[in-house]
Amino acid sequence: MRKLAITCGTILGLGGGLIVACTTPPQRATVGEPPRAGYRLAATPAAPAAAHDRVVFRATDGEAADRAIAASGGRRALTIPALGVTVVTLPDQAVAAAIARIQAIPGVVYAEPDFVAQATARGGTPGRNATPTPTPAPTNAPSPVPTATPDVAPNDVYYPDQYGLAIVSARSAWALTHGAGVRIAILDTGIDQDHPDLAGKIATNVNFTSAPTVDDQYGHGTHVAGIAAAATNNGEGVAGTAYDARLGNYKVLGDSGSGYYSWIAAGITRATDDGATVINMSLSGGSGSSLLLDAVNYAVANGTVVAAAAGNSGNTKAGYPAAYANCIAVAATTSTDAKASFSTYGSWVDVAAPGSGIFSTIPNHANRLGTTNYGSLSGTSMATPFVAGGVALVRAATPSLTAAQARTAVEGGCTRIAGTGTYWVHGRLDVGQAVAYGRSLASSFLAFGP
Repeated sequence: MRKLAITCGTILGLGGGLIVACTTPPQRATVGEPPRAGYRLAATPAAPAAAHDRVVFRATDGEAADRAIAASGGRRALTIPALGVTVVTLPDQAVAAAIARIQAIPGVVYAEPDFVAQATARGGTPGRNATPTPTPAPTNAPSPVPTATPDVAPNDVYYPDQYGLAIVSARSAWALTHGAGVRIAILDTGIDQDHPDLAGKIATNVNFTSAPTVDDQYGHGTHVAGIAAAATNNGEGVAGTAYDARLGNYKVLGDSGSGYYSWIAAGITRATDDGATVINMSLSGGSGSSLLLDAVNYAVANGTVVAAAAGNSGNTKAGYPAAYANCIAVAATTSTDAKASFSTYGSWVDVAAPGSGIFSTIPNHANRLGTTNYGSLSGTSMATPFVAGGVALVRAATPSLTAAQARTAVEGGCTRIAGTGTYWVHGRLDVGQAVAYGRSLASSFLAFGP
């Protein structure tokens, strides 16, 4: 497990971000859209790493918070009660000066800019019947490992295009569970509200952005949601990793594909309080943040597993929140079990999962991706929901597992493909082995006690 110091820097160039559209009256949590940032790649002018007029601070009590707001010269834009956090907007855009004044107030724990993150996906094209290369059995699973007969192939029309499900041994996991009784929180650009593979699965819709709807006008969140838990065996579309799990739609990225850290932190705490089994964040920012760290730690302390995209920088530079120890940081691999060229990697990355040319759901209405219904995208954004789906399957198969044990099962069940120990710590996701590992952990606990 890694520990990283909080640092501030510029946002990473992470590839094109994506988003979609839906139609449910949003529960508004803040105002103000982050500046539309060109965080695509370094060839474009550098985009701001943080809002030019927003400051985040944590105070020990309401009186200290009120004094800090007065000292800032701004107005309250958002509160996150679970963290004791307040966000203020400034009339003069003098963020550094406002932070200095706020930090001088007794009872203020920290103050920082409201940094910006973005979706971590790249364009792609559908690839039919991609064949994964054979991979060795994992070498780090406990023994004995329960086994099961693989489930039959689902009847979804595009299942043959979904090589990722074959690589992660989804059918082996499906022989034991389909993910019923758990909830996957998708913190992203929204989820298409009437997509046939998703509409019946959405349990919660909350909009933390300034976008007018919780629906996905970009396409990214819808694609991610389908990988995690699309309706399966319905004779159309695609299959999802944990296809009987419910989805929570927490819109934390605006319709340009970027979002403030405060929106993300509010989404994390709300999803946790709503009882999410696992939080999926297919997004990344280049700046460390006390706020984001607090939010991730809050989720894990309250029994929610957190999975986050490592980023698409193609180097080892840390992305946030994935770099925090309490996140499962996810890199991307190809259909031949090689590291995807765009994937961020390094000793701080925990696991890898298929993330190149992944076929999934796309909004059935006009969106920023330029296509509708179904299609292929690439990115660590696409790898992360395989991991979130894996966590959901583990916890559905063995509900007695704690969040920490579920994470251990997912990481311990990985297959140690080439690059393990260099590009990532544990290996490439295998949900079949993860479910078996989780059952072994439960058996060991019953046999030997705490």
